[in-house]
Amino acid sequence: MLLLLTTLAPVLGGLAVGLVRPLSPRARRVGAVAVALLTALLSALLLWRGMPGYTLLAYGEGFSLSFALDGRGRTLLAVMAFLWPLSTLYATEYMVHEEREATFYMWFLLSYGVMIPFCCAGNLFTLYVLYEGITLATLPLVWHKKDHDSIRAARSYVRYSIGCAAFGFLAAVVLGTRGCGDFIPASHDFEDLSSGVLNALFLAAFFGFGVKAAVFPFSAWLPRAGAAPTPVTALLHAVAVVNAGIFAVQRVIYDVFGAERLAGGWGQQVALTAAALTIVFGAVMAVREHHVKRRLAYSTVSNLGYMLLGAALMTPAGELASSMHMVNHSLIKIVLFFCVGAVMVQTGRTQAAELRGLGRRMPATFAAFLTASLSLMGIPPLAGFNSKFALVTAAIEQGGPWALIGPGALILSAILTAVYTLTVAVPAFLAPEDGAPVSGDRLDPGWQMLLPIFAILAAMLAAGLWPGVLAAALRT
Repeated sequence: MLLLLTTLAPVLGGLAVGLVRPLSPRARRVGAVAVALLTALLSALLLWRGMPGYTLLAYGEGFSLSFALDGRGRTLLAVMAFLWPLSTLYATEYMVHEEREATFYMWFLLSYGVMIPFCCAGNLFTLYVLYEGITLATLPLVWHKKDHDSIRAARSYVRYSIGCAAFGFLAAVVLGTRGCGDFIPASHDFEDLSSGVLNALFLAAFFGFGVKAAVFPFSAWLPRAGAAPTPVTALLHAVAVVNAGIFAVQRVIYDVFGAERLAGGWGQQVALTAAALTIVFGAVMAVREHHVKRRLAYSTVSNLGYMLLGAALMTPAGELASSMHMVNHSLIKIVLFFCVGAVMVQTGRTQAAELRGLGRRMPATFAAFLTASLSLMGIPPLAGFNSKFALVTAAIEQGGPWALIGPGALILSAILTAVYTLTVAVPAFLAPEDGAPVSGDRLDPGWQMLLPIFAILAAMLAAGLWPGVLAAALRT
């Protein structure tokens, strides 16, 4: 009942905010924030009370809509509960400058309503259904502007998400017919499957669900999704949607097949190779990209590769490091996107070279950007260092060639991260101002943008200073 209430709150609230016409723009904004905050409080109650497993609908043996809340689901649900209200508050200032505010808030909240049961999916079939539901709920946000770039981005998003998810559907059907779709790998019998079939089935699920994690070579949709409004790019396509991909891959490896069955097989080697290529590809493309939002999107691709690499190591240390980086990256990247969105709203500038000198007129914004950049690079004692160190350690502990390849890809990416972040942050403070003239001595945005930026930044700093607390929470 509590899960249903928590899910219906953003769904019904979003419909009310978006469709009730007598509401003034201010009332819609207040209503959207109130709905997001109420949903977060209900999510916190759900996290505190827990939820026993139950089945909503059964379509036959192996195919049911079932829900339960375990440690993996708690992690993603907690991240959503913290970030969604703050992102909605940020949007109330950002979306003043955009059209169709009511439609935006409606789909933004509806997406929250789909993410909540996704976190609580009790088997692979339920996970797949809600995985596709996330695509459908977030698609209107990608094409929100209805210009050429956003429509192109939406088409790419659909092609990749639904097209590649067909492989995930194949795995869900095959495993469901065998009664192996529940998240209890020890109870699954794969003895009659050859090693080749087992690994092929795993890779179908890995790439099918991993497309939302922008796994190479299925990464092109994510930078294109930057055509959406910044609150969408920041929360959904840098945190929620991509984390859903990581979450699903972790489920497939650890909760469906079982890491011990897959470890050492050629399927694991393919998955590790794809993860390493994702890390390097995203970082290289970020260095080459001049549009700041797309640069950050390619950075997201690279960091998703970190999480995929940790998961594909198929060890307890790799699993923990993957989850740690998922949480840390969520905090870091949403701050970076929010800062860039503030610059776009206040100045209209979008190119990296145009941000030169703006740090003196937007000191709060660029101080946050610089701090988050250092964390993303992995500078101790910031949050990014802890999870990257955990990933390197996990790769070395596994031994074999990946004890060199994994850390090598991570170190190369860290160097490239310094290039594509510091070439924005440092000239913003030290170089003379460039770009089209913008009036005003101080250009930092209002409190609706700054409060979310610094609240999330504080959480990021706390995660860096007390990594043991986060690791202990992730182990439960």
